[in-house]
Parts: sequence; structure tokens; C-alpha cells
Amino acid sequence: MSDSSPKTYKIILMVLPVGVVIGTIIFMFMYFYNERRDEQKFQAIAAHELSVDDLSDVVGKFSKRIGVRDVETEEGRNGLKSASSMIEGRLGPQNVGFTVKKDEGEAKHGKLWKSLWVDIRGKKKPNNVIIAAVSFAGKGEVADANATSTLLMLASAMARDEPSRTIRFVFLPFDQSPAEQNAWLLQRCIAEGEVCDGIIGIQTMKGDLEVGDSEWQLADNSADSQAWWGFLQGGQPRPANAAPSVWVSHSVYSPEAWAGQRDRRLEKTVAITKSIMFWLRQAAE
Repeated sequence: MSDSSPKTYKIILMVLPVGVVIGTIIFMFMYFYNERRDEQKFQAIAAHELSVDDLSDVVGKFSKRIGVRDVETEEGRNGLKSASSMIEGRLGPQNVGFTVKKDEGEAKHGKLWKSLWVDIRGKKKPNNVIIAAVSFAGKGEVADANATSTLLMLASAMARDEPSRTIRFVFLPFDQSPAEQNAWLLQRCIAEGEVCDGIIGIQTMKGDLEVGDSEWQLADNSADSQAWWGFLQGGQPRPANAAPSVWVSHSVYSPEAWAGQRDRRLEKTVAITKSIMFWLRQAAE
């Protein structure tokens, strides 16, 4: 063995502990870095509690700051674009933390108008989707702002839910009939390999609420719609038909009702939003 061997061993013995220390430091750094990254990833979804103050703020932005939202006028088209940006900003990475998706859109008046949606991914049946939908078009009234704001609040409040099925919150650019909205949702907002297990749509109320009528109004009283409604209300089995749907309205979404009673309207809206939350959770089981 050469004379240099003992020196080599000494150097190795001296360097080895340093290497172990450095390796340990690197390991600990990577461990805590990954832990922190996972924690931040989890915290990116920040649920917002349902509150009158928060709802009031969102309704005010839709009805006062943005105003009319439709494709027929320049003012309305600007309002639609502003509403879309507001929805995306409220639910997106810088606020609640959702990834906001859009479809390919439909061309009208030289522009593409797209629906937006966010998902609470199902834990057991992620490809089975429950859709909650609303149109973000409107006349700039508190009633239609209330309808859009309800779904925005629901998505925020349910952000940390862990449903069995995926819950998809969809904001549609046009105020169309329930049949047309359903067709849009199924053709544009359901991906290949996914199945729609039900639709719950929210609408601005058309006309006056008659005395003695239920505060909840169904746009479609067909047997299929009634069966799905009965399941959501509890007590009836889940319908066997594919993609059951119901489009509902309430007096808080009526332009005529609750006139001059803004605070009471907001309080009632928060209360019925909790009912819709219950329906969505039941549907997504």
C-alpha cells in the first residue's frame, strides 16, 4: 500500500461527516419545502363564509358598478365582459383559489361569449358531475344580480367541500330557456368521459308571485323535473333518467317582490342559499 493511502483515508474520514451533515441539511430543506408547498396548495382554496355583508358587496358590484349585462347593446356587452372578469377574479387563484375554465363560446355581435365554471372535484366519482348553473346576463337590477351572486357565494362557501361526485358551478353568458341552457351545459361544459348526474339551475323570476304560491317556483313542471325536485327536497329516490334537471326561482330573484326591502332581501337570500347548498351536497353524494 502506498504512503498516500493513510492520508487518503484521513481525508475521507474528515470529509464524510461533513457530507452527512450537508446531505441531512439538504434533505431537511427539501422535506420542509415540500411540506410548505403542499400546505400552500391546500390553502389556495379558501372558503368564504356566507354572510349578508359579503352578499351585499357582490350584489352591489353587479347591479351598480357593472349594471346592464346583455349582448343586444354596447352597454350590455361591456357589462357582460365586466361581469365575466369579476366572476373569474372572485373565484380564481388570487382569491378563492379555483382554476376557472371556459368553453369555446358562441359568436354574437362579433365577439365570442363564453361560459365560465369551477369544479369541486369528487373524491369517489370525479367523472360524475352535478351542475349548478346561473346566467350572469341581466338588466342590472338587484333581482338578477342576486341570482348570479347566489351561485358565486355558493362556490366560495363550498370550496373546501369533499363531495363524492364533482360539483361544477357554471356561469352562462345568455339568459335563455331552461331547455336551451341545458343543451349548452351538456354540449359545452361536460368533457369526454364525464357524465352529468343532474342540473340545478337558478333563474331570475319572471312575472309576479301570486298570493298563496310557494316562494320556490319551477320553470318546468314536467314529470322528470318534478322527480328531480322531489329528490333534492328529500324523501324521494334519485331519478333513474340521465341528466335530470330543474330550474328554480324564488321571490328574492323577483324584480317586483321585496321592493324597498334590500336588507331583508339579502338576509332571505343568504337563508335560501343554504337550502341550495343542502341540495347540492345531497345530489353530489
